[in-house]
Amino acid sequence: MKFLLRLLMGFFLTTACLSAGELIIYGGAQKPGAFGWANTSPFSVAEELIGDFGSTFGIRYSAGRVVGFEQSIGYSPRFAKSGVRAFQMDSNLVIQAPGNIVPYGTVGMGYIRSWGQDFPGTYDPKEIAAFVFSMGNNFAINYGGGLKVRRLWGPLGINIDVRGYALPSVKAEFDGQPVTDKGLRFVQTTAGMVFTW
Repeated sequence: MKFLLRLLMGFFLTTACLSAGELIIYGGAQKPGAFGWANTSPFSVAEELIGDFGSTFGIRYSAGRVVGFEQSIGYSPRFAKSGVRAFQMDSNLVIQAPGNIVPYGTVGMGYIRSWGQDFPGTYDPKEIAAFVFSMGNNFAINYGGGLKVRRLWGPLGINIDVRGYALPSVKAEFDGQPVTDKGLRFVQTTAGMVFTW
């Protein structure tokens, strides 16, 4: 009987926590850093081979009051280099303050797929860089935080968010030699509208 009572109490507490939800529609910028180049890489790190600013937009759904979770889906029409696109999905733990002005921290993992540039026919550094940033499917870790201001206009509010991403297992080859095998990091800064219920 005690076990059943505890199970029911846990269910009702979890349901009450998860009933607090938010949907964030965001847009922003990404700045990938340089790849960690392999020792055998045929390229030196030139300015053209470092990531440029890109853009991103997407949707985040979160639930929970102080401790909760977040699911997000995003698309980058320009990821690091012109012609390179990316899709990302993340699942995060969120710890946030209660109230209408809400600082929060988050950490999680996900998936990033980038594509767009085939193997270049020339040795143009810009085309090679775009090819390297078109790195396919990768596991990603993210961490960061931000500020939500809830219920400015009814259920609508605003959100500002900064996150660091690490892709620890990125690998690319050129002419059968590894170009990079040491991962990639980038920073994503976004702003968006928050719908709270």
